[in-house]
Amino acid sequence: MRPEKKSKNVPAASGSDRIDALPDDVLEHIIGFLPVDEAGRTSVLARRWRHLWKYATALRIRCVEDDAYFSHQRGLKHSQDPEAIDGMLRLRGRAPLQVCELTFDCFYKDDDVVRLNRWVHHVVMCQVQRFRLENFYAAEFMELDNLPLVSRHLTRLELVGLLLNSDFCDFSSCPSLQHLELSDCYFRNVKRLSSDSLKWLSMTDCNFSTECSTLILVPSLVSLRLHAHLYRPPILGSMPLLQEASVRVPLLDNFPMVCEEEICYSCHDIMDNNKCALLNGLSNAEKLALLSESTTFIFKRDLKQCPTFSKLKTLLLNDHWCVPPDFSALTCILKNSPVLEMLVLQLFSKEHDHIVEIEGRYHPMVDRSAVISKDLKAIKIKCEAVDENVHKILKFMCTLNIFMSSNRYFNQTILLVMLNYVVTKFL
Repeated sequence: MRPEKKSKNVPAASGSDRIDALPDDVLEHIIGFLPVDEAGRTSVLARRWRHLWKYATALRIRCVEDDAYFSHQRGLKHSQDPEAIDGMLRLRGRAPLQVCELTFDCFYKDDDVVRLNRWVHHVVMCQVQRFRLENFYAAEFMELDNLPLVSRHLTRLELVGLLLNSDFCDFSSCPSLQHLELSDCYFRNVKRLSSDSLKWLSMTDCNFSTECSTLILVPSLVSLRLHAHLYRPPILGSMPLLQEASVRVPLLDNFPMVCEEEICYSCHDIMDNNKCALLNGLSNAEKLALLSESTTFIFKRDLKQCPTFSKLKTLLLNDHWCVPPDFSALTCILKNSPVLEMLVLQLFSKEHDHIVEIEGRYHPMVDRSAVISKDLKAIKIKCEAVDENVHKILKFMCTLNIFMSSNRYFNQTILLVMLNYVVTKFL
């Protein structure tokens, strides 16, 4: 049984030891910032402190090999003994937790896997609200039990370097879960990831099994970040409340089964069922970024049945959407964005590496193109230099009656493109 809590109206202690004047709940919150073993050592400070650590509002467990470089980089000062942590968890019982951070590595023996899953179960039973579980090195995926999490209290979940199975990805028994972050995780034959309450979903550097497509059903989602290796792309369900989304498909030099062909094993069920894998689920977004580092077939496939982006106001695309001579992908998505206000093209450069920024608007002396939204206010092109590839895109913009100018300096190439178009069209 928990000892009686100290009254909040505690007279200040004499001398410099004023921390003892704080009420128990404040001390328990402070202790929660310590690693679990250091929190346990506070029990020897005084009789009053004997049990405070058991009711700390946060639990920080770090079981990593002693590597000075990585420990310094990640702020991990030392590793904690797994058996000692077992004992401390038993002693603290099921006292409620606001936060738990559990970091581990080299848990590859059967006993280690059992221990880790036992820890996860214990933390959930402590009514944790925010839970981060990280495989520190992530050289091998750690497999969690294929059981769904059951918690009315969990609001935020972060998972790193884990192997996830189908039942675990059913979050219907976590009705308060709103924020889910998955990084470096592998979805093994996961047919569905679902949550009715989720509002923020981030999936970075994750891998999806080639055995089946994962259906993502998150109807209350407001923000989506999907930066993943889409060997076999997931299928996004309807997200009517979606405000912003970012989808990035990286280049995979070491994986031969990259989805670039129309006859593709990884996408055969999408083709057979005539499904739109990604774009249909993104069609309600107000702000959208679509970035591909390869000529990914899945975007080509989706564009053949491109939905209408009826709420889309800001769109970011990279150079793989701007392929001459017809620029069909760019044209298609522009035609289906009737209220678009801002278009940003990030060409042949990374996000923060551009040197030249070019802005474009409709020319007041010519009619607006039927391809582009009547609400379009500005187009921005970001690139390292105005080379031949950018020159082709600028020329295409001129065919849409959009004329570009550099806000950094007057560029002779831009002027020549515009003059050439005007001469061709009007003279």
